[in-house]
Amino acid sequence: MAGFSARVLGLSGCLLALLTVLPVQADPFFVRVYGRTYKVDPRYPADEPKGPKAQEAMRALPSDIARGPGFRPSHDQVLAEVEERTWIARNQLDAMLRQASAAQEWRRADADEKVIRQEILAALASGAAQTRSPELQSLHDRYRALNLLARELRRSMDLPVRPPGAGFSRPKLAPELVASFREQNFDPFEAYDGFRRVKAAFRSGDVELLAGVVHYPVTVTGKVRRTLRNREQLVRAKDMVLDASLREVVAKSTFETIFVRDKGMMLGGGEVWITRDTTGFGLSAVHLE
Repeated sequence: MAGFSARVLGLSGCLLALLTVLPVQADPFFVRVYGRTYKVDPRYPADEPKGPKAQEAMRALPSDIARGPGFRPSHDQVLAEVEERTWIARNQLDAMLRQASAAQEWRRADADEKVIRQEILAALASGAAQTRSPELQSLHDRYRALNLLARELRRSMDLPVRPPGAGFSRPKLAPELVASFREQNFDPFEAYDGFRRVKAAFRSGDVELLAGVVHYPVTVTGKVRRTLRNREQLVRAKDMVLDASLREVVAKSTFETIFVRDKGMMLGGGEVWITRDTTGFGLSAVHLE
């Protein structure tokens, strides 16, 4: 009997150790995005800082993300919608983190900027930054939710969880489209990333994000003629370069239908030009009627 009890206790110990090692499996949940419903794995990716449960984290998604566009979007269109929002949130978060790292409320005499940034990120991941910087906490939570959602969408579509380049998944481009870029000695995927960055920057309405995707000088033609030679001039002209008509042209443009020539990519009827230099593709000209 004693031997039997010992064996039972030993087996119980093995089971306890096994339960300690194996993660607890939570049930997947569903999220409605751009009019479609997707199943989400509740586990955090191994390389993501741990925070609230994934289902709780998803509550920080933009309130309008479930809204359908009035037609049934493809999975690629849904992913593009989420990736654009993720790009915007990530770049705005990076900018705000740089400001926070230099702010008096986060600074410590015995720590450099890199250490301070890591401490801020840890506080954001746990939600502890809410009282010190609610705006930064809100932006971080929105980015985390969008990033988790983008990962899940890519996984459901059998795409790489981490897309290359700027964070936009590579599409399947038609052979004739690839050839049109090759004829101009352009890499079609480099052009695609540049197009997506410019499109997301216009979508954001944030001139600071737009300033990060331009090639100076930026030429303005049409009812106003100007040459914007640096970031400061671009920021001062934000109402002009982020004109509602230009933003609409960019929003309606698709990579599959843009016109490409040796100068670069033309959006709409020439209202926006994206050209290439040694750093890649960026906004170089706008035309306002």
